[in-house]
Amino acid sequence: MTTATETCDECGFDSRAWTDAGATSAISALPRRYSDAVAGLQAADLQRRPIPTMWSIAEYVDHVREVLFGMRFLLDSALADPGTDLGHGPAPIFEPEPRPIDVDTALAGLAAEAEQLAGALAAADTAMWTSHVIVDGDELDVHWIARHAVHDSTHHLDDIARLRAAL
Repeated sequence: MTTATETCDECGFDSRAWTDAGATSAISALPRRYSDAVAGLQAADLQRRPIPTMWSIAEYVDHVREVLFGMRFLLDSALADPGTDLGHGPAPIFEPEPRPIDVDTALAGLAAEAEQLAGALAAADTAMWTSHVIVDGDELDVHWIARHAVHDSTHHLDDIARLRAAL
């Protein structure tokens, strides 16, 4: 099995540029990066959608917390029962109105998820990195899981920067 390549024209992410150790280290740095990204903003600004086609900053923080939880679930599943078909993955929902998010709680959750995911990745031996699960018919191995966690979270840091600029 080969690792699926993930690239993004919007943010420039290319999974081939990442090592396993680099991805794990980047995941460990997420709590600080997200705390820095929201530092100095008023609660009302965190909840606003200054760009109507984008979530609020608070919604992005909570979404990344959810994604990190999801990647940890995929990792745990791949390591415990390689080859498991998990069916279809959830699609993010964009409601017309922003949902209220307690950003401190979301940041704490993001930090906990990042710590657990990075710890589990660091503890996985080399042979475990080829373990995979199936989602939406795609085989996703541990290499992909780590890199997707990096892509999603760093992509949304860019989104937060655009929202801050629009405030």
